[in-house]
Amino acid sequence: MSEFIPVNSIEIILRKLRSDPNTPYWSFYTPLAAAPLWIIVRNYPELDGSKRVAPKGQNPDICTFQGPEGTYVGIYTSAMRAQAAMERWKISPREMTITSAQGYELLSFLQPMDYDLYINFGLPECQYGLDPDMVDILLSRPKPPKHATPARRVAFKPDIDPSRHLGPLLDFLRKQPNLRAAWIFGHEPEAHLPPHTSAFELSLLMQDPEDKSLLDQATLMVNALSPISMEWTTSVMAADDQSLRNLAAKHPPYYQRRDFLQDS
Repeated sequence: MSEFIPVNSIEIILRKLRSDPNTPYWSFYTPLAAAPLWIIVRNYPELDGSKRVAPKGQNPDICTFQGPEGTYVGIYTSAMRAQAAMERWKISPREMTITSAQGYELLSFLQPMDYDLYINFGLPECQYGLDPDMVDILLSRPKPPKHATPARRVAFKPDIDPSRHLGPLLDFLRKQPNLRAAWIFGHEPEAHLPPHTSAFELSLLMQDPEDKSLLDQATLMVNALSPISMEWTTSVMAADDQSLRNLAAKHPPYYQRRDFLQDS
């Protein structure tokens, strides 16, 4: 069985739920309602390039799996999990494709159907059966907003280039075997910062997104190497492969391991 290495925040909670029996169920179900989730549906090549996943007036044809005790539907925590399931089950991409929706919307659509719902069905390392009673309670609550909190505004090309101060940091990052990549982002300075201060974030993409072993040293280094007029925060990233490709296309990493996109 493959090792389950999370690629986003909902998978981090899922791993805890699977591995630690003391993990509260609602720590997973509550954020599941707001998370983007994927399902496998029938492919309509004639709809390529449109936003529809079924002919006008029709619902998507969902891929179901027949088992000895019922019919199962896989709900996937990232696009790469859905694609991995298609590969493992040898599902033809000419016949089926994947689509995503907010968890609350997707569960509301599937709930009335007589299916057993499984997170990451067909992927034993990260599979989890949803409790229908928990789903009922979750859907009895108000629908969560799609964007609960506004994100800080990111500048992909900040006016000031901080990397010219960070040569020793780059040397340090190159020696870390569990680091896949690192990005530097510019942010609008917070209101409390002094005038003429520039705000930056160093984001580390680790092999395991729960590995925070480099954060303290990276934080010390960026602050020690940079002028006092640069304010730094550091973080560990969690993202699926396609999100990383999209990010790298817009904003190349400050550091990247040669195979950093092949491990997710």
